[in-house]
Amino acid sequence: MSSPDTSPMVLDPVVERAWERVDEARHVVLSGPAGCGKTALLSTLGDRFAVVDDADRAPGEVLAGLTRRVASGAAVAVAHRPFHRNPELSVLLGALAPPVLRVRCGPLRRAQVARMLARTGSTPAAARLDAVYEQTAGVPAFVELAVSADPVGAFGPVLDAVGVDTRRLVLALALGAPLDDDLLGEALGVGGDALVFAVEEARSVSAIRADGAVVPIVAHACRALADPRERAAVLRALVREQQRRGLPVRGLAESVLDAPVVTARQADLMLDAGREALRDRPDLAQRFLAAAARSGAPPERWAPGAAQARVLTGDLDGALRVADEVAGTSAGAVVTAVVLARRGELARAAQLLASARGADARHIAAIGHAATGSWRTAAELLEEQFTATALPDTVGRAMARGVLDSVTGAPTDALSALISAAHTAHALDRPLLLPDTPTALAAQLALHLGEFEPAEALLSRVRARPEDTSTARHRLLDAHRHLLTGDHAAAADALPDARGLEPREALLAAAARVGLARRAGDLRAVDDEWGRAYQALLAQPVDLLTLLPLGELAVAAARLGRWHHVEAHLDQAWDLLDRCGHPASWSVLPHWHAMQAALVAGRRPAVRDHHEHLVRHRDRTTLGKALAPAADCWATLVDGHVDVAVVDQAAKALHAAGLRWDATRLAWQAAIRTTDRAAITRLLDIARQLADHTAGTTAGVLSERERQVAELVLEGLTYRQIGNRLFISAKTVEHHVTKIRHKLGSRNRRELVGDLDDLLSR
Repeated sequence: MSSPDTSPMVLDPVVERAWERVDEARHVVLSGPAGCGKTALLSTLGDRFAVVDDADRAPGEVLAGLTRRVASGAAVAVAHRPFHRNPELSVLLGALAPPVLRVRCGPLRRAQVARMLARTGSTPAAARLDAVYEQTAGVPAFVELAVSADPVGAFGPVLDAVGVDTRRLVLALALGAPLDDDLLGEALGVGGDALVFAVEEARSVSAIRADGAVVPIVAHACRALADPRERAAVLRALVREQQRRGLPVRGLAESVLDAPVVTARQADLMLDAGREALRDRPDLAQRFLAAAARSGAPPERWAPGAAQARVLTGDLDGALRVADEVAGTSAGAVVTAVVLARRGELARAAQLLASARGADARHIAAIGHAATGSWRTAAELLEEQFTATALPDTVGRAMARGVLDSVTGAPTDALSALISAAHTAHALDRPLLLPDTPTALAAQLALHLGEFEPAEALLSRVRARPEDTSTARHRLLDAHRHLLTGDHAAAADALPDARGLEPREALLAAAARVGLARRAGDLRAVDDEWGRAYQALLAQPVDLLTLLPLGELAVAAARLGRWHHVEAHLDQAWDLLDRCGHPASWSVLPHWHAMQAALVAGRRPAVRDHHEHLVRHRDRTTLGKALAPAADCWATLVDGHVDVAVVDQAAKALHAAGLRWDATRLAWQAAIRTTDRAAITRLLDIARQLADHTAGTTAGVLSERERQVAELVLEGLTYRQIGNRLFISAKTVEHHVTKIRHKLGSRNRRELVGDLDDLLSR
């Protein structure tokens, strides 16, 4: 008798441990479905036992003879399938006197499948091993067939060995039917004991797993080997019965999705399956609806769903092409409007839905109108009676209400409505046909309000979902959050690949890159990024959702002397905010950015104008409460008045609100705008303290190398002489001087020397 360790077979660990006691047994009983190694184990027993394999199918007289031999003291080893109706086998098993070794054989685990393949000379890669294990469910006989030259053909004998009812049952399950006795009985015309026997027989040959599903490789072989006419008849019967019961048909449709020809009679099946898959698998829905189109179904039946599916998978160009098949219909208008909105064309999206009907159309239009200044129209749309028929409708309405409230109501109420919509959408855990994600809308409003912790909580929840087609937008908003709060390294890490971004996201990405370069004091990098940023800006109309990137670009334009590039867009922004009544939710951050731009450009009247707006919203939002005192400081700094205590308080308020880079910059700029050396010392200490508490940010003060370069500049050395002194190139010296000048806000070399003299000679 050979041991399992030296034999070519591989055993499950539980079976292997049990088999180690075989020499202690008087009798051996092996049970389990076909293909799980019972015959191989019997072959190791030698001559000690009277062996009978497949005892469940053995003739009655053979089993009766064994029973008599057991009574006379013979040792017997029996292997049988767990489901049997052989009375003589039951008598034999009852006659076995202890000790009896009873072993239950079953599928192998993944590690044992790997050992089995290795012993046959095949050591597959992990991906192929996983595929073999998944396809065969670990059944040893099926593993051997799976790696054979003809895996499908090799299953012919397996299927031929069972009855007709069992083959039709397995075929029905392979086509996607659930293991439902009533449904299968009606569809197959098999009921009562015959159906029970068919299920038991299918399990006895390992065709069905414990959960009732067909082993994948068996299902594939069964579909391929079945007579096409029988397969079609079974499929029709199943579809008819499941539709009659109102049950899903997606599984049935999926089983014939890759058939070379989808017949006209299958069109309804594909349409129904497409509607089902649209809820959670838009990629699969596209395939179903494409099959329906190939079968000759008219566009009005498949195009609306196919267009929605393309939007939900991020294929906006494809969605527009398909929506054109049903141009002029409400469904086509909704899809087109969503695509326009996702590309930043909110006004056009709202106009397109002027005559569309349905709750989804009203909510999309209301969002577009509210975000583009037509808030009264948005309010009228939301006043219409609304009865939620599904959670997505509730999400859309909450989003529209949140955007409208951000213009006409309390900022916190608006943010609460949008966060609630984001939570509901997250619970649904599927893409929705909306102009934006509720998470993105809520996060963007939170950034405008200075509510950085809620924004982080919203964005972190979707950050780890790469399958989400809105991932790029969420990452870009996270980058802007880091930019505002001064964590520049994290902002750079959050930026997605710029290739393939839609226009709306391209503007956010360009503004973030410009903002990072500006905060690093690298004017050359700002200039390098400006071309892409300007093109992105030209491609986007101004609405409430473009104010964040527009503000960043306005400051950079002032720094580069290219105010004319952003002036028209800013005029549109002020007109938009004026039509909205200058809501606190959206006005504070744009006026802060515009004030910074005016400071850079030396436009004092504009500084005072933006200062007035910021003071007006001092107590309306968290951001307004932090920025108003800082605006007070800046308004006096431009006139050369520096009150250290006031600057200290305002800078610390900015820092506490999360605006750490702005806090450091305020203290630093105050230091270089006063001639009082005691004040300079105190303000630089404040700037350094604030910078020390800003993880991952640009400090806003000179680095050690920059300080060395600055000292030599004051000595009057040329760039080449400084380079020779510090063992660096003249080009590197020029780069350091450029960064120093922009950190100090010096407009030319004369001002730079004066600023450095104030700082380094104290």
